[in-house]
Amino acid sequence: MSDVPDNANESCPGTGSANAGKSSSCAGCPNQRACATGEKTVDPDIEKIADRLASVKHKLLILSGKGGVGKSTVTTNLGYALAADEDRQVAILDIDICGPSQARMLGCEDESVHDSVQGWAPIYVKDNLCVMSIAFLLQNRNEAVIWRGPRKNALIKQFLKDVDWGKIDYLLIDTPPGTSDEHISIVQLLLQAGCLDGAVIVTTPQEVSLLDVRKEINFCQKTNVPILGVVENMSKFICPCCNKETELFPSTTGGATKMCEALKLELLEQLPHDPNLAAYMDKGEEYYGKFKESPASKAFASLAEKMFHRVVITGVGVVSPYGVGAEALWQGLKSSKNPLRFSEFLGVVVGAVPTKEEDAQYGLDLSKWTPGQQREMCRGSLLALAAADEAITDAKLQDEDHTETGVNIGMGISDLEAIYDSGKKIENGEARRISPFFVPKILTNIPASYVSLKYGMKGGNSSSTTACATGANCIGDAVTNIRIGRQRRVLAGGVESCLNPIAIQGFRRMRALASKPSVCVSRPFDKDREGFVLSEGAGLVMLERAEDAMKRHSKIYAEVVGYGLGNDAFHLTAPSEDGLGSTLCIQRALKDANIDDLRNNHEKYSIYVNAHATSTPVGDSAEAKSIENVLPGVAVSSIKGHIGHTLAAAGSIETIATSLSISESLMIGTKNLDSPITENINLIRGITPWKTRPNQRKLAIKNSFGFGGAFISLVLTEFLP
Repeated sequence: MSDVPDNANESCPGTGSANAGKSSSCAGCPNQRACATGEKTVDPDIEKIADRLASVKHKLLILSGKGGVGKSTVTTNLGYALAADEDRQVAILDIDICGPSQARMLGCEDESVHDSVQGWAPIYVKDNLCVMSIAFLLQNRNEAVIWRGPRKNALIKQFLKDVDWGKIDYLLIDTPPGTSDEHISIVQLLLQAGCLDGAVIVTTPQEVSLLDVRKEINFCQKTNVPILGVVENMSKFICPCCNKETELFPSTTGGATKMCEALKLELLEQLPHDPNLAAYMDKGEEYYGKFKESPASKAFASLAEKMFHRVVITGVGVVSPYGVGAEALWQGLKSSKNPLRFSEFLGVVVGAVPTKEEDAQYGLDLSKWTPGQQREMCRGSLLALAAADEAITDAKLQDEDHTETGVNIGMGISDLEAIYDSGKKIENGEARRISPFFVPKILTNIPASYVSLKYGMKGGNSSSTTACATGANCIGDAVTNIRIGRQRRVLAGGVESCLNPIAIQGFRRMRALASKPSVCVSRPFDKDREGFVLSEGAGLVMLERAEDAMKRHSKIYAEVVGYGLGNDAFHLTAPSEDGLGSTLCIQRALKDANIDDLRNNHEKYSIYVNAHATSTPVGDSAEAKSIENVLPGVAVSSIKGHIGHTLAAAGSIETIATSLSISESLMIGTKNLDSPITENINLIRGITPWKTRPNQRKLAIKNSFGFGGAFISLVLTEFLP
């Protein structure tokens, strides 16, 4: 490493490290005092590593507690299994200085590394599988690597910043066994560069291996490396003739299964032993492709699918101006019925949720909560509980243990009336009359808390809040956590209820509301648009791993395959007129879905955009420009003409409407669209059948934007097992 002095101890953390001069490895070093008192500098190579790995989508460490457990064999065959999908680009980085074996196993040991102005070029063993190994730099294949720490660390850094990977979906990093100096180096470099998704830890059923792997797990926890899961190699032998299973290494303490249960880790796969595997690896020939039907190859295929879980929507819950329930929303959208009403109290048209007295079929039944509970909770919490009940029941999870269920429900605006009333009490000398529930009542994460308390959800409690993009933000963050194995399932979405004089006047002063007080004039993408109709509501979706949903034979509304964030850094409440923020988030969501250019994918996908389109003059125009640039010719609509703008709930309610469009093969057109602002995008009106050609898949982009520069896009598709 460039920040390791030549006379440093072997395990020097580097002069730029926070532990410089303070760690146990610094004891006795002649530089210890200078490092401990000197000014810490930012390693200039960190930025180079971040830039180099920016085109690599997922970076995974493959770790083991000791040698001889088959870590490198697992890495090689996992690489082949991932590369079996020709749409994936896979790379292997071999920094196992103790014994670099990837070049031999992949049959490219005699290749030479080509150095160009772009950097070192990796060696390709297949069109979509490449490798870079320390072995390529050795003069003799049997040469022992006897290097001191600084030289090893410098080589690791060079591999990270100088290899020209190009666009890669999965980079598997084969590390030395144990927890050596090399591990510390690569973890520090990758984490500082923001370039590490997590680690897969390989072990065997033997207790001696499990004892060592516990140290590896502890290392990951101390260095903040996410553990994706554990692979138990050589778990058993399956006879190719009779399929009888035999334990090769009988476990005395329950093997990796018990260890994972005790440490609350996921056991990703138990790999069976196959004598052919080692033989083919030694010869540098592909085992996975030749023995595709073998138990070992099937296990590697299963492991590849678990690297990043597919995420599906299995339950939906909605509270909207149409009433309580997804059916109320869907039937209202299809009939184009107008649920927006003039409020005498507020003096403006709003989208209020009907009560049971107003709508016997779909009205909100407040009698479910006692008067005391209603005083304790803000209205947003009540709406969230109603939506959660439907989503959980719809997913058929009402009788499940929710220890592994997380919640991410956001709300954009606090209970303004509670704040106003408490302020008046203080002003009038009645501070002692302020409710003890006042503080929790005004917190925007409390709806999530009430839901988790009711159902015993212990899988994590979050509340992503980004103004009107909140609902989509919560869904996107939950999808990310499920993908990488942090959470198993999550109830996610947004809620908002601020139909009160304070909010109305605030939005009026911003000139965000439709100005004609007694006419329903929310007109997305229309030339005569002048602002939105303020509404309330909640939208929650149950997100879970596709494999779990299929095991339960659940109904799957849609698969969430992409999530993109953008920001134009332009203005607090207005987007830039060129649509930069929305362009960035759409492009990033498509990239996350492994779709770089939809212009060249029309044969593969039938595409629809459910736009944010709030009916504001600047907002709709900017979004239209971004859709025109990125998605020319695709069908586009917004449902805010039907239900108004539900603020923090908008993104999730509209995600539910989009998933229903996918499952029902119907696109809901834009209501109140008389004079489109542009002819350059395909704005649909009315109910439009969503038709697909043979071998074509329905794909939808859901845009959701918020004040402060929050731009979010989700990509949904119909689920294909």
